[in-house]
Amino acid sequence: MAQVDEWVLLQINSLVGKSSILDRIMILLANDYFIPVVISLILLALWFLRGDMAQRESYHRAIVVAAISMGSACGFVLAANNLYQHSPPFEEMPQLIDTVNRIFYPVHDPSFPSNTSAVTFAAATSMWQRSRKIGLLLLIPAILMPFAKIYAAVYWPSDIVAGAILGILTAYFIKLIMPVFEPIVSRIFKVMKKICIA
Repeated sequence: MAQVDEWVLLQINSLVGKSSILDRIMILLANDYFIPVVISLILLALWFLRGDMAQRESYHRAIVVAAISMGSACGFVLAANNLYQHSPPFEEMPQLIDTVNRIFYPVHDPSFPSNTSAVTFAAATSMWQRSRKIGLLLLIPAILMPFAKIYAAVYWPSDIVAGAILGILTAYFIKLIMPVFEPIVSRIFKVMKKICIA
């Protein structure tokens, strides 16, 4: 598995420096804030989407699940990091440090599982459960951001896959346990309707 991980990483990372346009795109996509903000803005736009009351409430509930899933995925990644430490590629292959600095920066957090993948895939999966179109829309940045981190040699491909699986499982887990919190969620939505934000 480690050989496959290394081979895939080196194939993708070998593209660094071949095209300044591609490098600039990857710098943007690897950024810690760009994709999370894009996903958050999409969710915010959906929150205020016009439509009948039942449709809006359905989206609101899906967005709440997405937000809780994203936060929970971060918690699960933190727990996993305490159980298993995996060095980023540039630490195991110092020759990659120049490409890391060109696209991103050397991270000091454990790389397994990828927090980036866990959070973005948790959001995409949560919305997929409500709407396939929106889920696919969010899946695009959910794939692009982790790919850019492989391109920059910050994460191993296995880190990305593990993070994606964790994010997907987290979204389904949160959806499964949400009925337990239904009375609280309903009360919160009633208050939000009264102050015109739901």
